[in-house]
Amino acid sequence: MPTDEVGAREEIGTSLRAPLAEVFTSIQGEALFAGLQQVFVRFRGCDLNCPWCDTPAAHEMEGDCWCQTRPGVRGWSIPNPVSVADVEDAVKRIIRANGPTAIHSISITGGEPLLYPEFVAALGATLQPLQLPIMLETNGQRPRDLERVLRFIDWVAADYKLDSAMGRPLDGDARAEFLHVAQRKRAFVKIVLTDAATDEELAEVFALIASVDAGCPVFLQPVTPIAGARPPRGIDLMRFQALATRSLRDVRIMPQIHKLLDLP
Repeated sequence: MPTDEVGAREEIGTSLRAPLAEVFTSIQGEALFAGLQQVFVRFRGCDLNCPWCDTPAAHEMEGDCWCQTRPGVRGWSIPNPVSVADVEDAVKRIIRANGPTAIHSISITGGEPLLYPEFVAALGATLQPLQLPIMLETNGQRPRDLERVLRFIDWVAADYKLDSAMGRPLDGDARAEFLHVAQRKRAFVKIVLTDAATDEELAEVFALIASVDAGCPVFLQPVTPIAGARPPRGIDLMRFQALATRSLRDVRIMPQIHKLLDLP
C-alpha cells in the first residue's frame, strides 16, 4: 500500500458520525452496475428534494439506521448518528452472510452523501481494505465536496437533474464543475427523464457532458411513476437517445430494474 494512502487513513478517525437511513444488500437496479449485487450505505438528508424521489424516507432526519444482511431476513437497528466503525461492522456482517464472492461492490448513496464529506472520506478509507469497488452516488451539485472524498472512492455515479423535471433551475456552473472533477475517477451519468423533458433542454445537457468527456457512459432513465411524475413515451426515449449519440459515444436507455424485481 502506498505510504501516502497509509498516512491518509491514519489521519481519519472512525469515530466520526453521520445520520444514516439503512445499510443493506440488494441488486443494483440503475445504470452501469445494474444487475450486480451491492452493499448499500444510505445517508439521511438531501439538499434537492426531487419530486420523483423513490427514497423519501432518506429525507427524514429522525429514526435509527436499519440494517439487514439479506432481503427477507430479520434485520437490526443502530441508533443515529452512526459511527464509521458501526458502518464498517454492518458491511462486514453483510459480506459474511452472503459469501466472499457474492458482493460486487459498495454503493454510498442517499439522500445526498456529500452533505457529509468528512464522514464519506473516512468511510471510504475504512472500507477500501475490503477490496470491493466503492461507488459514490450523488446529485452532482457539490464539486468542492467531491474533491474532498475523491481519493477514497473508485466510481462516481452522477445524477444529472433536469430543470424541467425539478420544476426549477439548478446551478449549471456547479454541474459543469462537478463533471470535470468526477473525470479524475471513473464516472458515469444518469439522467432521470419525465414527460416534461424537451429536445432543446437535453441537447444542452448532452453538449455539456460531451465537452467534458464524449466517452462518459450516459444512462437515460425513465422515471418510475411516483407522486404524479410520468415517464416519456418509448418513442420519445428513442428520439432522446438518437439526439445524445450525435455527441456522446455510450448512451443507454434503462429503467429501474430493482423496481421490476420488487427489491429495495
